[in-house]
Amino acid sequence: MSRKALFQACTGVLLVSLPSALGTLTSIAVNEATKPNTWPMPFRLIQHDPWAWVTVSTLVAIGSAVLLPYLNRKSTAEGAHDAGPAIGVSVEVRDGVGVGVGQITVGSLGQLILGAHRDDAPASPPPAAKQQPKPEVAGLPEFVPGTLHDRRTLMTNLEAKMDRTNGVFVALVGAAGIGKTAIAAELLRKREKKVGAGYLAARGYPRVSAFSVLERLAEAVPAKGRRQPLVERLNEGETDLLTRLKDVLDRLGNRQVWLAVDDAQDLFVTSTGKWRDDALGTLFDELAKRRRHRIKVLFIGTDPLPFPHAVTERVTEGLPRPNFPGFLAELTIPGAPAPLVMAGLAKATNRHPRTAELVLGIRAIGSPAAADPLDAAPDASALISALLARLTDGQRAALRALAILDRPARPAVIAYLADATPGEVRAALDELVRCRLLRRYDDHYYLPDGESARITADVPDAEIAGQRVRAAEYLENAARGRDAARLDDLEDAFHAVDLYVTTGESGRAVRLMAQLDDRYLRSWGQTAELAPWLSRLNGGLAGFRDQVRYVMLAGRALAQQGKLPEAIETVDGGATMSAGPENLSAHLGFLVQSAGYRFRAGAVAAAAERYQALMDRAPAGHKAVPTAHLGLALCLAEAGDFTRASEHLDAAESGGTSADPGLDVPLRYLRALISFERGQDGVSLEQLERARDAAEKAGARVAAARCDDLSAWAWLLRHNLGEATKAARRAHNVSVRVGDPDLWSTSGTTVAVIELQHGHQEPALAAAELAARYADGIYAAEAIAVRGVAAIRNGDTGEETRRAFVTAAGLARDLRAVAPGTYRPYEVEGLALAGLALLRPEQGEGPAADAYRAAQGILDLRGARFRRRVLFAALTAGWPGDPLPGISSLLA
Repeated sequence: MSRKALFQACTGVLLVSLPSALGTLTSIAVNEATKPNTWPMPFRLIQHDPWAWVTVSTLVAIGSAVLLPYLNRKSTAEGAHDAGPAIGVSVEVRDGVGVGVGQITVGSLGQLILGAHRDDAPASPPPAAKQQPKPEVAGLPEFVPGTLHDRRTLMTNLEAKMDRTNGVFVALVGAAGIGKTAIAAELLRKREKKVGAGYLAARGYPRVSAFSVLERLAEAVPAKGRRQPLVERLNEGETDLLTRLKDVLDRLGNRQVWLAVDDAQDLFVTSTGKWRDDALGTLFDELAKRRRHRIKVLFIGTDPLPFPHAVTERVTEGLPRPNFPGFLAELTIPGAPAPLVMAGLAKATNRHPRTAELVLGIRAIGSPAAADPLDAAPDASALISALLARLTDGQRAALRALAILDRPARPAVIAYLADATPGEVRAALDELVRCRLLRRYDDHYYLPDGESARITADVPDAEIAGQRVRAAEYLENAARGRDAARLDDLEDAFHAVDLYVTTGESGRAVRLMAQLDDRYLRSWGQTAELAPWLSRLNGGLAGFRDQVRYVMLAGRALAQQGKLPEAIETVDGGATMSAGPENLSAHLGFLVQSAGYRFRAGAVAAAAERYQALMDRAPAGHKAVPTAHLGLALCLAEAGDFTRASEHLDAAESGGTSADPGLDVPLRYLRALISFERGQDGVSLEQLERARDAAEKAGARVAAARCDDLSAWAWLLRHNLGEATKAARRAHNVSVRVGDPDLWSTSGTTVAVIELQHGHQEPALAAAELAARYADGIYAAEAIAVRGVAAIRNGDTGEETRRAFVTAAGLARDLRAVAPGTYRPYEVEGLALAGLALLRPEQGEGPAADAYRAAQGILDLRGARFRRRVLFAALTAGWPGDPLPGISSLLA
């Protein structure tokens, strides 16, 4: 026996005898403590003669230590020539690249215990101590490993980049199959428990969208009571993208979140380096601009990203030489030779994890007559040829169909292309998954990056296009019969859209997108999900009707990204394109879109011009006529011209709006608003009750909540604080769940005012702070001003309170510039300037009084006067002396 072997034997003796001796000493102590009790028969040797037991244990240990190296050499020699599995024990473990079944052979056991090794198969490190369960990572697929072999330096560098206080984005770049996903998964799992984490992957089509990113971030909100309503309202309403982002960031607060985005190279257009999805680009740009959050995004890709904000960490080599055997030990595939004793595998594959996995998987399939894949390991194309040569006809057909699709697919879709049954396809694909040649995620199968192109290299382009169109038709038909409640439910339809676009079927793609938008996306406020495909269709549509569908969808998508100027420009282009008499319906539709976007942007007069154009060009009896009347009534009511607004409401009602809930509910609401402003509180409450009933029947929760919010003010006008409180709470509860920005601001403001009426200063401030979340529009400006009011009532007269009044006054002034002739901006400006006058008496109350006079000059009816007095009284309540007497007398 060599000195090295003798040393290993002695180590084995120590490893076995020391625990035995310690156990014996413990037994003696127990025996002394339990006398005169007699131990059971199997243990009496220890009780009566413990040192004899130590001697026996030591001899057994010496014998084991001598035999194990011999068994190890024998197992190694046999394994090098045996195509079957080595004798040993299999345990379910996870590897450094993907999920697998690890097999520990007798030989490898000797290596693990004694450290024996061969030059061509370095020893695997001893198994680590049992680890504590790692925090769950939302979205992490099942193939991602549970063990990472070494990569310590790279992991340290990556953790340092993710822990930076500045910067948002990190890129992990490396060749396909090098282990990037394994590294990212380990990074996410090793994070501290206080750090939230999520994983997304762009496979086959850009499923990484602005909305999926927001959902994954929302899932990181720790409190379920806050998380669930947030996730729900991300799928509802007409809120734009930046509004939703602000909602998520507000809920996350100081919560640190790491989000990994895999296959990131697919998110960019290769030729230009631009985002495929403008909405996603907008979202990430906003994250880069906003510094008051703790979100880190890790992009994982094969190519450097054309993204100036990201710092890069590269994976340039395969697994380190000492750690490659450990990876193989856990990668054992049933039917493949034992990895640890496969001579030359490390050298042939350059220790590249995916290449080694392919070699073992191909050998596991069988068919020994075929060429050994080890001979072709460095050549990816030759390796794929070796794979195809070993497959059965069913496996080959299923794999070929999956490669043609080049995306995650269900067995039924693959079976449709492969002319087989779903059961046959599933069995064939499961065998390939078992051999680790395919990946499976939920009920979807797919090939790792780059392998689809090599499998279909000899398939004609026309055949690939034809098969993809067949698959798109199948998926479109499958999606048509299903109900959907969120984006994930539309996966089949989105795959169909992507396949149509990829194969040049632009018309079919845009028609399917229009159907999805009409049925689902528009009501969810998620038309922007279509943006990547819309950008690829630009200029590729032949038919006029398809061009109209495209422009309408593009305008809606831009508006939902918060890009109202671009949305207006897009739909105005559509209006010009359709100006001829033969395209009247399309032209009128574009005018409705253009007017609505202008109103949302605060340009009330410009919106009224578009509604008037709609009125002038719509023929008598056309459904656009009542829409035009309603739009004009909305603009006139905003400007305080209630007489003319009522006339247009009468005209809209006579045009048959009751048959359309989308027109009937806002018409009823506007009538109630006019009644309130005129001081007719009883009439207003009756009208609001009918409007609310109509909204609930139509399932319009936001419209029903707006009725409740206005009802609260009508009850205040009647001095019924109890009913006002109930109505305000109902409206606010809906706003919290739905997230509509206008409703959020108005309902929160109303609750804050009512809490101040009750004398509850702290709840009022809390409600006002929530109401001030959004920073766009007149309702947001009023909410910010009321936040200043609530802060003063809580005794805060510092810089933050002053800043709230300055911000509100500035927003109001900006809105006056785009909406001349409307009274609400002057009201808000007056309240904000009055707050500043309280905090800085030397500035005087003149500017505030001027703003109030301007509001009175436009509208000075009972309802408007009441609202101004209530807000001003809330501001000055409890202030010593007679504050701002000039404004007080002006509003009396």
